[in-house]
Amino acid sequence: MHSKPAKETTSVKVILEWAKEKLLGVQIESPILEARLLLGFALGIPQERFYGSEDKVLTKSQADNYTKIIERRCKREPVSRIIGTRGFWNLTLKINLSSLDPRPDSEILVDSILRNFPDKAANLKFIDFGTGTGCLLLSALNEFPNSSGVGVDISKECITLAKENAALNGLSQRALFIESDWGREVTDKFDVIIANPPYIQSGTISTLDPEVKDFDPHIALNGGQDGLSCYRKLAPQFVETLKKGGLVFLEIGYNQRESVSKIMEHSGLKCLYVNQDLGNRDRCLILAHRHQY
Repeated sequence: MHSKPAKETTSVKVILEWAKEKLLGVQIESPILEARLLLGFALGIPQERFYGSEDKVLTKSQADNYTKIIERRCKREPVSRIIGTRGFWNLTLKINLSSLDPRPDSEILVDSILRNFPDKAANLKFIDFGTGTGCLLLSALNEFPNSSGVGVDISKECITLAKENAALNGLSQRALFIESDWGREVTDKFDVIIANPPYIQSGTISTLDPEVKDFDPHIALNGGQDGLSCYRKLAPQFVETLKKGGLVFLEIGYNQRESVSKIMEHSGLKCLYVNQDLGNRDRCLILAHRHQY
């Protein structure tokens, strides 16, 4: 299949049809939606504006730019990485190659916090271990306007990115980001601990979708040989930093409920509930100090 939509003049309708065929050819699941989204990005206009403008003619430079963008997607670069932003919960966040691309499944952590702390006016102290883009901490702070929080990450680039996202969403005054190997630099105690640590077994990273294995930083995926090494490091730190009466909201792999619960219980935490993600898979453990129950 030719790589260029190729004529000197190309209409929206023609170039979208070309893009759809290209995306279909590499098994992209929603080729029409993605073709439109990426054309909107290329032209700097929302994609829904194309209805009724199918005959609009693109300039050669617009068509060339769009062609390059579609070729990037055909190499399985995620749409969010091409566009440079990701919608998460009710925020728009910048993403770059230093951070994990936030997944909709992780929104269950924010949902779980809201279910367990129904008073949005509460003055809570949050900490987010392995904050990445800042998606979890910032989403929580956006829901709890009287609360503040700390995001920690070992990556200097992620800390810079999370600070940018806090500023972008008007949350800089209530969010502090620190470079730290998990809780090493943390001395305070918190009402709510949030964490989405790396939990993929190192041997299976190569089998993941190209969008993940080729574009997400492996440090944010690799949970060691059995996928559990970060949970072992975090368990005693959770005990240390969790206030009396506080809760931990911890993301897990879909088949790790039992093994992670055991690691946490061994350190003195009790698993109160497990919540499922959009695909009804175990995804969020809710933990408390064992002596409270």
